[in-house]
Amino acid sequence: MSRATPVAKWASRHKLQTRPWLIVLPVLVLVSVFTYSTWISTARRCLDLSALWQRRLYKSRHLWLKEQGLLVLNKAAHAKHPVADLIMISERRWKAKLDAQSATLQDAYDEYIRRYKRRPPKGFDEWWKWSKSAGVQLLDEYDQLNSDLEIFWALSPKDMREAQHQWERHEDTFTIGKQNATSDPELLTYNLTDENLEKSGKWRAGLQMGIINPVKEHIPPFRATWTAHDAPRLFISWELREQARKAVESGTYIDFSKSKDMPAVWASACSPDSPLRKTFDAKQRYHSTDGYLRAPKSFITDFRTSMNPCQSPDLIHLSTFADFPDGPQPRKAFVPAFTRSKTFIHADILGIPTEDVMNEKPDDVPFAEKTEPRMLWRGRTTGMAISAGKMWNMSHRLRFVELTNRKRGRVAVLPPPADVADMVSPAAEWDLGELNRWFFDTGIVEAVQCDPDICEKIKQNYAMKKIVWPEDGKHYKYVMDMDGNGWSSRFRRLMDRNAVVFKSTIYPEWWTDRAEPWVHFVPVKMDYSDIYDTLAFFRGMPDGTPGHEEYAERIADAGREWVDQFWRREDVTAYTWRIYLEYVRLLSDDRDKMDFHMER
Repeated sequence: MSRATPVAKWASRHKLQTRPWLIVLPVLVLVSVFTYSTWISTARRCLDLSALWQRRLYKSRHLWLKEQGLLVLNKAAHAKHPVADLIMISERRWKAKLDAQSATLQDAYDEYIRRYKRRPPKGFDEWWKWSKSAGVQLLDEYDQLNSDLEIFWALSPKDMREAQHQWERHEDTFTIGKQNATSDPELLTYNLTDENLEKSGKWRAGLQMGIINPVKEHIPPFRATWTAHDAPRLFISWELREQARKAVESGTYIDFSKSKDMPAVWASACSPDSPLRKTFDAKQRYHSTDGYLRAPKSFITDFRTSMNPCQSPDLIHLSTFADFPDGPQPRKAFVPAFTRSKTFIHADILGIPTEDVMNEKPDDVPFAEKTEPRMLWRGRTTGMAISAGKMWNMSHRLRFVELTNRKRGRVAVLPPPADVADMVSPAAEWDLGELNRWFFDTGIVEAVQCDPDICEKIKQNYAMKKIVWPEDGKHYKYVMDMDGNGWSSRFRRLMDRNAVVFKSTIYPEWWTDRAEPWVHFVPVKMDYSDIYDTLAFFRGMPDGTPGHEEYAERIADAGREWVDQFWRREDVTAYTWRIYLEYVRLLSDDRDKMDFHMER
């Protein structure tokens, strides 16, 4: 006698006829869940993401890895092409940011308190009035500045002044400031160790002073010490940051004598539960770009977050971090060190490389009239000191040139949809050499920062090409921008052209929260695994499958307009002025008296 199935018993109790689909449906659901879970597990392993947090990204059916700032292709869902989704989402995000900006001084005052839990600094009203009259936009977006200065609330004003005074004596620095309320900004002192650095350091000091000269009467006396180099200098541990955070929270001051010695590894800057802190062993996963090309497809959605090596450990081996793969010794105290370039895990105060605003308007042609549909990049082998014993072939510039000039191999590429509203099709295999000829014109113009024998190897094994001068470069529809030894000084100049700028970086800048990826430029992962899919979406494929150049033109136009409206001398002056207002308050014996109080 056969037993009744559980489903049959349930149907009998409820006097329902047993239907086959009642049995089949749960099985199908279980299979689907298992398949989906297996795919997620694979993505977690391949992307090396131990803290995967996924959720729906607005109305996208793809997956958002919040801690990594990535959108991952969801092959199990009927979704649009990821690039189409990202453009739509980013345009909405940019509009929302513009619409949310304060319209009055009272609005700005309230928004400042809401964001930073304290009153604005004294002089905030004068800053607001000047900025509004100068046409400065995004007057609420100073989170980078607040983040940089927050830890200094844990220092007493006396200790902070002493730390600043000591830092003035540090080699390869210059100090600018004002002696009194009515004096001009001037170069107060410098400690530059060679003739070339002295020349460039004094020039950069002059630029920094020049940018605040129009508002000098509104800036109180101060002394600010800047590094003369491109790279940041201040590396501290997560434990020291946490000690400072708790001091600020409790309204007390930090005691550096209680600072612990931490290992000389990059992971020391990360929280104990971060992927880098838990897994980093100074060994990279892949020794070429091939492994990244085979990983689940992902694209940057949060540009700033994507630069965080604590959450994306591979960045250590894919960027300028690779010059010191283990990492420096964390300092047991922090000082007010100004820099023009910093990473997510450095503690310097980020200023603006003011030489970027000195560029004249380029002679260019509209996007639709450009005749070269390939991506252009030329550069030197900066980014690390290339020597024996280092994995110099993984230097970000060399990796890019090697990959985009490779003649053999296969790569899977998402085909561009006929209509952006269409569902994305499965990736198709393509010959890498054919795609590189179709998509890229890239090369090294000079091998530098390398041992003589390695320089020769680079010349023999990498694409060495002539410089492309602006007169010829203006005909390219797509251009690549990437880091050198620090931030890229080309970015503003490239954005001022009518081309789509693809940008790959680990350096957040003053403008990072003031521009929108996928609206003004195209963000590129440091492993370059997204670049073929993205270019295919815009340009189309060698077999004649058309792309969506109308979206490329939209980004090119928006990028140029953004530079004209958001990266003028006035914008740089307003931002730098705000830095010094905040900084002067921190140096003042009575910080409360340096608050701005709004009269209602």
